[in-house]
Amino acid sequence: MKRLFEAKGNEAKAKSFDNFGNYSFGMKEHIDIPGVKYDPQIGILGLDIAITLSRPGFNIRFRSKHKSKIGKSHIITKKEAQDFLTEEFGIQVV
Repeated sequence: MKRLFEAKGNEAKAKSFDNFGNYSFGMKEHIDIPGVKYDPQIGILGLDIAITLSRPGFNIRFRSKHKSKIGKSHIITKKEAQDFLTEEFGIQVV
């Protein structure tokens, strides 16, 4: 993920975050990622990247037996997701 953020200039648009801890962005060319070289057999590809942040215990929504809802205090907010990416990856939210 660090290489993807470096390719975007370590900046994230605030509108790319939703209210549930998800962040998504796109890249026009995969060769913008540091360390990736151009391969003529592949050509140039664009990417859509989606990142979902979760806390321990979030899997109760998806298990097959005894599914349960996540409490409001346990849901990751937009602000918490922005703060996490700022602290862990040095991303500046614009």
